[in-house]
Amino acid sequence: MGDLILIIDDEPDICQLLQLSLSKHGYKVKYVHGLKEGMQFLARQQPDVLFLDIHLPDGSGLDALPGIKTKYPNLPVITISAYDNGMEKQRALTAGAARFLPKPFNVGELQEILYEVTSQHDYPNA
Repeated sequence: MGDLILIIDDEPDICQLLQLSLSKHGYKVKYVHGLKEGMQFLARQQPDVLFLDIHLPDGSGLDALPGIKTKYPNLPVITISAYDNGMEKQRALTAGAARFLPKPFNVGELQEILYEVTSQHDYPNA
């Protein structure tokens, strides 16, 4: 497969779990622990999918999402958060997230979620 996935999350355990799970399926995975570093990565190289934590030490992924979608409209973004209060999920989806993934999540679902968001990306009218 070889698709590149970027993870922006401040929790090293989550990043490593995602990297391990996704790399088993042939994905190339890069992770960073802050919004600023993630935005710098996006400026250099666009991944095929972005996992974006909503609460980061140097900013809000939720606040950054509209700008990311404006600059990279075809980039599927999966927002992740330990705070699944419904309102954040709705804000994320309204701002352009393809999916909202509450923590903790089931790693068994990752392949299905990635297929879903990349299929939507490839076939926007499907």
